[in-house]
Amino acid sequence: MRGPRSSSWRFAAVLAGVALAAGAQTKSAPPDPYTGGDPDALTRAGYVAVGSFDCVVHTTADVEELLGDETLAWIETAHFRLGCALSPVATGRGDREWKTAVKAELTRLAERLPNVKPSVRTLDPWLRAHLVAQRLEELYAEVQQSLGVRDADFPATPMDPRTAPAEYMGEGPYLGMREKFVVVVVKRTASNARYTRKYAGHEADHPLRIYFPGGVTLGVCAPEEYNKGQLANDLVLQVHLAYNVVANLLNAYRSYGHEVPPWLSLGMAHWYARRVSPRYPIYDIRDEREREDSAFWKWDDRALGLMKNDVFEPLDELLARRDSTKFGMEQHIQAWFFVDYLMHARREELARFVRSFKDPLHERQRSPTPEELLARQAECFRSAFGVEPAELEVEWRERTRKLAHRRG
Repeated sequence: MRGPRSSSWRFAAVLAGVALAAGAQTKSAPPDPYTGGDPDALTRAGYVAVGSFDCVVHTTADVEELLGDETLAWIETAHFRLGCALSPVATGRGDREWKTAVKAELTRLAERLPNVKPSVRTLDPWLRAHLVAQRLEELYAEVQQSLGVRDADFPATPMDPRTAPAEYMGEGPYLGMREKFVVVVVKRTASNARYTRKYAGHEADHPLRIYFPGGVTLGVCAPEEYNKGQLANDLVLQVHLAYNVVANLLNAYRSYGHEVPPWLSLGMAHWYARRVSPRYPIYDIRDEREREDSAFWKWDDRALGLMKNDVFEPLDELLARRDSTKFGMEQHIQAWFFVDYLMHARREELARFVRSFKDPLHERQRSPTPEELLARQAECFRSAFGVEPAELEVEWRERTRKLAHRRG
C-alpha cells in the first residue's frame, strides 16, 4: 500500500478573489441536530459557536460562497474554528481498531452532547464534525501537556519582546498566536484547490498547512478525495489531521517567529499521528525500492533494524537538516524514532528544548538565518539535555538495544 504524501510548509499570501465554478450554488448545512444552536447546549459542549462565525482570515459565509456546492458544518471550539463537509460513515463497516475507538469517542462526546448515541449506526456529517472538534481539542490538550504549558501561560494581547517584563510567550492566547487555529475539511480536491488558491497563495489538491497572512493564525485544509479517496476513511483522516495540526501547533508555540527544526516537527507529527493509528504513515518522499505490498507502516520493527544495521545517519546530521521536503523515508522513521525515545525517556528536557528554541531572535525585528537557527539549536540542545548530540545518540542506541533484547 502506498503511503499518503504530506505537504511541505509554505508561506501564504491572500490573492485576488476566485470565481465560483459555472453554475455552482451555495448550500448551507442543515441546523446542527446535536446542539440546535441553543446557548446552554453550546456551553455544555464547550463550544463558542455553531453554524456560522468570523474566522478572522475569512468568514464561514466567505468559504461557502467560494466553494459553492460544498455543504459545511461549522464549529468554533475553545482553540479551533472548524469547517467540515464530510460524508456519512456507517459505524459497522470499519475495522475493529476504528470501531472500538469511535465507540469510546462517542461515549465521551455524549457526556457533553446528550443527543449523541454511542451505539449509533451511522455517523452523519454533523456528528462527524463534532467528533473532529473533540479530537482537535483533545490533541491540543495533549500537546500543551507535552510542552508543559496551560492556556493561562499565554497573553491575551501581543507582547513586545523588547519591553516585556516577563518571558515572551507570543502574540495571543492560542499557544502564542492571536487567533484560533483553522481546520477545513472538504469533499473534493477541486474545492481544496479553490480554498488553497485563495487563502494559501497557490493551488493544492492535497492536505496543506497554511500560514495565513498577517501572522494571526495557522490552518489546515484537506479533501476527502485525496489519494483516490483515502481521506474518506475516518481513521485516515484523523491521522492526517493529527499529523498536520501538531506541526502547526509546534510552529505556532510562543508565536510564529521561526519554525522548530524539521526533525522535531516531523518527529512529533509522526509521534502523535501514530498514536491514532500506525498503519497510515505520512511522508514526503517514498523510497522507490519500496514494494507496494510491503508492511511499510511497521516502523517499530523497521526502526530497530535500521539502527542495528547502521542505516540511520549520525544524529548530528539529522539535526542539521534544514528542509523537511528533503527527508527520505528513512529520515522520517529516524526522526520519529528519536522523538519517541525523547518522549519516553527525556520528556521534560524535550519540553525545555522546544521552549528555549522558540525564544525570540533579534527581538522579532528580522528573521533569523539558517546558520543562526542551527547555532540556536546547538545551544538549546546542550542546555536542555546536558550533553552533545553524539553523547545522547549513544544513550539512545543503548536504550534501544536493551529494549530490542527484551523483545527477544
